[in-house]
Amino acid sequence: MEITFAVDGQPATFTRSDVTGRAELRFGEHTVQLQSPLRPTTHFDLRRRVAWRTRVGYHDVEIVKTRPALFAGLRANAFSVAVDGVVVAEATGK
Repeated sequence: MEITFAVDGQPATFTRSDVTGRAELRFGEHTVQLQSPLRPTTHFDLRRRVAWRTRVGYHDVEIVKTRPALFAGLRANAFSVAVDGVVVAEATGK
């Protein structure tokens, strides 16, 4: 899964690997790891909604992953990206 969006006119990219579970936010030369494949909760978590929050410069970025209730491992997740509380990108995928 890869979502590209802008933060204060600068490009930013959210990536998540469906194999390892690693989630990262890249902006400029910086990379922020949001979810590590080494944490057990990356692979075994019963929550349907996971939110990652970080700051990019003076802006708050929130990325929300919502998984389906039935057959969650086989179906696509919904992702939403908000900058300063305003949704700037949405995508569906693994």
